[in-house]
Amino acid sequence: MTGTRRRATASHAPPGSSCASGPCRRTRSPRSCGAEAVRSRRASPGPRTRGRAAVPASSRDDRAFLHLWCATGVSGLGDGVRFAAFALFAAVLTSDPLLVSLVTVAGQLPWLCVGPFAGVLVDRFDRRGTLWACDVARAAVMACFTVLTLLDRVDITTLTVTAFLLSSIETLADNLSQAITPEVIGSRSLDSANSWLFGGQFITSEFLGTPLGTLLFSMTYALPFTVDAVTFALSAALILRIRGSGARPAPRTARPVVADMADGVRRLLRHRVLRPLCLLMGMLNFAVLGVLGVAVLYALEVLRVSQTTYGLLMTVVAVGGLIGLFVAPVLAARIGHGRTLLVAFALCPLPLVVGGATSDPLVAAAALLFVGVSVSLGNVVTTTVRQTLIPPGMFGRMNAAYRLFVNGLAPLGAFAGGIVAQQYSLRAPFYLAAAVCVLLVLAAPRLLRDLPKPAAPARVPSGE
Repeated sequence: MTGTRRRATASHAPPGSSCASGPCRRTRSPRSCGAEAVRSRRASPGPRTRGRAAVPASSRDDRAFLHLWCATGVSGLGDGVRFAAFALFAAVLTSDPLLVSLVTVAGQLPWLCVGPFAGVLVDRFDRRGTLWACDVARAAVMACFTVLTLLDRVDITTLTVTAFLLSSIETLADNLSQAITPEVIGSRSLDSANSWLFGGQFITSEFLGTPLGTLLFSMTYALPFTVDAVTFALSAALILRIRGSGARPAPRTARPVVADMADGVRRLLRHRVLRPLCLLMGMLNFAVLGVLGVAVLYALEVLRVSQTTYGLLMTVVAVGGLIGLFVAPVLAARIGHGRTLLVAFALCPLPLVVGGATSDPLVAAAALLFVGVSVSLGNVVTTTVRQTLIPPGMFGRMNAAYRLFVNGLAPLGAFAGGIVAQQYSLRAPFYLAAAVCVLLVLAAPRLLRDLPKPAAPARVPSGE
């Protein structure tokens, strides 16, 4: 499960990637490392000294990362508010379960049908400017939706179309954010930077935004959507403050968009590290969504808890996810990316079996907490690996191809879990998911043997 959201680029390797210790991770052969380093140094602007003291590049990057982190957190707050309000608004507009579910489907569909196209745009335009445009566009969409809500002109079709539009822009913004991150991490490691970005967004969205959205919607329907529009506007203002290498435009190309989309898929499938990584994370998504797809019925009918307690159960899963986000960089630095992913996969089988066997809500909550940890560990590590291995000029299309496969297996897992639950019992999806995770644990050591070691964070020269 993947995934963070909003975020410009450079033509040189990210801080912390070294050619001295071996083949460069962002080029095809060791021979290209020296040339790449020379190009990077030539492309990197030195500190400005006319009229003021020079500012170290690491300090500028630290400020740029802070602006990116704040933008991610602010927009994450708006996302949480909107997600909760959209669900409640759908229930107000109609009692038809199929129509209500269409709002959720509309929010997920762009990852499959818009994602690859968005990836090509990431590689063709100025990434900081495009990320700013994404936030401005989302602010405009939510402002229009707020006006329609005040005029009492919103129906389930309007809600569904709005969800689709926002998610379509989000697929581009998420890809841009991951593309710009390596260029603004400053003295941090990529694992640490991704952990902070995911963690900040996770806290503001899941723990602050969702309850706030419910509260605001109970006051007046338009209020949560107004707040969401304001958060996007604030995020856009913060993105404008990002300066440095990541603000330079990516090289332009005259190739057809479809050709670039196909190129991203082809390069992903030929990559000896990213191809198996994509398969493993896709199957983890398949397994976890197979359980979460029937989680509400499992809670109400097997655990026999109330709807409120079900919400608390999902909060425990979110707490596990938060723990995984902050443990990931520490674990990756100590044991490496490959072993961290092995830990992530190994955390799932036993808790899933326990969850399927128990009827005690507390035991089930404790078991699902480990599943949340597992998913977050996998998200942080795989994002860092993609940012390390994919060349900057190809990041958009290859990252979109990766997410197309990984996110595409998630709804298939939910569908499979529903079929298994229908044919057997609500406990059966847990056992199916556990079996899939056992296969992951057995296959991962061989498939992940080429995974690169984490890069050390860039050091700040003492004399600057």
